[in-house]
Amino acid sequence: MLYGRSAEISALHEVIAQARRGCGGAVVLLGEAGAGKTALLDAMAARGEAMRVLRTSGVESESDLAFAALHQLLWPVTGLLDALPGPQRDAVRAALGHAPAAAGDRFLLGAGVLSLLVEAAGPEGLICVVDDFQWTDRASADALLFAARRLGAERIALLFAVRGDAPVEGVSATVGVGGLPEDAAAAFLQSRHGLLAAPVRRELITLTGANPLALNEIAALLTPAQLAGREPLPDPLPGGARLFGDRVARLSSPARLVALLAAVDTDLEVVLHAAERMVAGSGAAFAELEGSGLAEVSGTRVRFRHPLMRSAIHEAAAPAEVTPCARCPGGADRGRP
Repeated sequence: MLYGRSAEISALHEVIAQARRGCGGAVVLLGEAGAGKTALLDAMAARGEAMRVLRTSGVESESDLAFAALHQLLWPVTGLLDALPGPQRDAVRAALGHAPAAAGDRFLLGAGVLSLLVEAAGPEGLICVVDDFQWTDRASADALLFAARRLGAERIALLFAVRGDAPVEGVSATVGVGGLPEDAAAAFLQSRHGLLAAPVRRELITLTGANPLALNEIAALLTPAQLAGREPLPDPLPGGARLFGDRVARLSSPARLVALLAAVDTDLEVVLHAAERMVAGSGAAFAELEGSGLAEVSGTRVRFRHPLMRSAIHEAAAPAEVTPCARCPGGADRGRP
């Protein structure tokens, strides 16, 4: 359940409804880490009814790897490539690694991506979700923005989420995702942690700016006496990488290594294969990681609940743990999205 986001949901739903009627458009969600942008994207993807959904997410470690995000987004619809005009088809195939790389024509690639999205939309329409766009590689970003500026009469809604408040060039429609309204923040806290003493609740809301992720994670680290107001809150409150670093540190050594493997490459098959070779009791270690709430399996990928969790895992890794990952079997294999 999303608390206090009726205005944001209404704005995004209108973009999707317009696309369903044949008036495509793009919109950017802007907000700080933990504000709930991904939760909003998830909600919109679930509201598309019969519309097809394609998703990708920028990954900081892949931000200099050309076409990494585009590969993830378009992989499910590569079977439609034959419907594209020859030059566009060849440009997209080369970008996705289906044909020998060549000095590409950016216009042909952008036009090819747009044409493929139109084919994927079909009569029911298409929702394209691009999370953490600030980490999307430049080549993918250019192709996606080319398409975003030309949706016109297509049944396509393109939803970007960006950390921070920097606008996305070429996409004028924006939805700001800030802290929750106070009453919504209070309801959110109660749903996750029960009744808190009113002064504690107010202080948490004030000190976190009502950021949902910070509210939830910080409250989880407080003692019952602190939540009840019998003991003072820590000063300063834990947060950021320090917040998630504590949870990473509580993992066993094998589970931390599995987490590091997943932070390097989120492809589930790659993570499991590497873990079997590198981690004793890899199955139990993977189950521990999932049970910790840091990560979950989503389709064929390992998905962290927040990008800062991946950062915390990288930061917590000892040099001896990082070195083997550079040789991780399949870690550099981009044959899968």
